[in-house]
Amino acid sequence: MEEYHTLLKEILGKGDVSYEPRTEEYILGISGWQTNFDLRKGFPIITTKDVPARLPFEELFWKLRGERNVKSLVDKNVNIWTANAFDRYLKKNGLKEKIPKHTQKWNEEFVIYTERIKNDSEFAKVAGDLGPVYGYNWIHDKDSDGNEIDQLQNLLKGIKERPGSRYHTLSAWNVSKLKEMALGPCPFWHQFSVWGNFIDLHMVQRSNDIFLGNPFNQAQDSLLLHMIAKETGYEPRNFIYTTINTHAYLGVPPRADFWMDSDNVKEFKNKFKKIGRRGDYIELKEWYLKTAPIESEGNKRKDHIPFILEQLSKEPKEIPKLKFEKDVPLLEAINLPLLEVVSLKGYNPHKWDSKAKMAA
Repeated sequence: MEEYHTLLKEILGKGDVSYEPRTEEYILGISGWQTNFDLRKGFPIITTKDVPARLPFEELFWKLRGERNVKSLVDKNVNIWTANAFDRYLKKNGLKEKIPKHTQKWNEEFVIYTERIKNDSEFAKVAGDLGPVYGYNWIHDKDSDGNEIDQLQNLLKGIKERPGSRYHTLSAWNVSKLKEMALGPCPFWHQFSVWGNFIDLHMVQRSNDIFLGNPFNQAQDSLLLHMIAKETGYEPRNFIYTTINTHAYLGVPPRADFWMDSDNVKEFKNKFKKIGRRGDYIELKEWYLKTAPIESEGNKRKDHIPFILEQLSKEPKEIPKLKFEKDVPLLEAINLPLLEVVSLKGYNPHKWDSKAKMAA
């Protein structure tokens, strides 16, 4: 997983600061990155922190089923999308100004909302809807005559019947429906290529949170390649992962005020460039926490820099292997309990308090 650490270092050493208006948070980022993972060497899940594979795997099954409501995810204690659904709910009900982001009021109302999604199915049908996101767009798009387009079925059929084609794609970027979505798709383009007995996947992502999002997407689409390969009879080989706006979250003021001062940024980067051993990342983390303003109440853990520095101090471990527990067709597998379908063998990551807060 040194590839991932290389990306983290690129962001911290060369990234620029920007304000991101949707999340109302500050970020440190670069305009693009690409990594190639050879799946024959093992399953490329991050080992320098514990990534609960169940979460990105459940989200993948949810996408492949063509769902658009958070209810089934929340019922499995997968809350990747819950804050985005809440944000859409506030917008549709004219509550955005009354319940602004990064306030204690938002936090309190989000807890109430989440409990209602769990316990009130009728409320969840409407309030848990995300619009035509990801999988729904993959499975239930419409042509100009109103006929449904199932991109997944077309993909599988195309690979089996015309393996050499360059049309083996899944596109989540539907311009006509972006305004209906709670969040425009981050990974928006998946293209599969068959070469002899091998099949590769190239995924392109328009926006990438390197601490929380990147490890999830990396694991999720590696599983997707394995599943498509199994279904079509090829050996999964390369997962090429391209990210465009690739960034670390800096949180909100007063913590983010540190990054508004060019002298602070220069000093941080100078200290970062002098690092010679893994223990130095902890020293930089301690300096940063002493120097930067504290995070305000209700906004703790939104600054990911301390978590990234902690992670860089860990030595990567051997990556695990993916195992299919049942030999069932893909469209059947995604409707079964996850642990009956797939598991990771030999995953032994570093375990520490890595629970940063996701931007919504």
